[in-house]
Amino acid sequence: MRHRYAVEERRKRYDAVMSAEVTTREAINNLLAAIESRDLRAVRQALHPAARWQNVPHPASEGRDAVIRLLGGILTWSDSVRWDVHRFFVSGTSASVERLDRFWLRGNEYAVACHGVFSVDADTGLVISVRDYVDLGEWRGRVNPVLAALAARSPVEVVSSHVAAIRSGVPLAMASHYAVDAEIDCPEGVLVGWDAIANYCESLVLQMDVSGIIWGAVELSGPEMVTVDWRFESDTQPNRSGCDQYEIREGRIVLHTRSIDCG
Repeated sequence: MRHRYAVEERRKRYDAVMSAEVTTREAINNLLAAIESRDLRAVRQALHPAARWQNVPHPASEGRDAVIRLLGGILTWSDSVRWDVHRFFVSGTSASVERLDRFWLRGNEYAVACHGVFSVDADTGLVISVRDYVDLGEWRGRVNPVLAALAARSPVEVVSSHVAAIRSGVPLAMASHYAVDAEIDCPEGVLVGWDAIANYCESLVLQMDVSGIIWGAVELSGPEMVTVDWRFESDTQPNRSGCDQYEIREGRIVLHTRSIDCG
């Protein structure tokens, strides 16, 4: 009887360990897929509210919002992202993940080898901690010049690129020009933060044929301000016109004010 009890206990412990490892692997894979999607909403959903991310030996980004700012700094400017996993070793709620992180910026690939130690919260099944070991000096030497060039773009260039994204009808491309804490002040209300703005971009594409918007010239209206008139003509929807004003900071839209029928 004692032998049977001991066997059952070992089986229960084994099953618990295996269940934890399955949860850990799924949580990390979800986060990696979200990062590759470049959709900060998906990244947020894969992270625990108390998440921290540290590029060792540098100070950690503490809290989910801080981690989103860290990752969003490059994800939203990337044309494409792919993290190739070379080794994935799971032990309970932790995992060691060796990767080659690949980013395409302005048509060129920038890759860096990383060794990440991930921890997953067992109660929520979300990633709560990442410690990445990476040669940041070498990486920054290659990627910082292109990030600096993107940040140094003129307000007219940023908004012209944003208008092109609207014409494409791809919501994620539209949202990619906004800062993580940007705001849109529009007739529908005030939208705060990248997630709300990405949702707004999706609703805009669903509500109208954005390729039918006729845009005026993108004009500088202040040191960091740009204004562009637009009109929308449709046989099936009410015709509309208005103007958009954008405030640009470090290559990103931080405030977007939309007025309807402003002449």
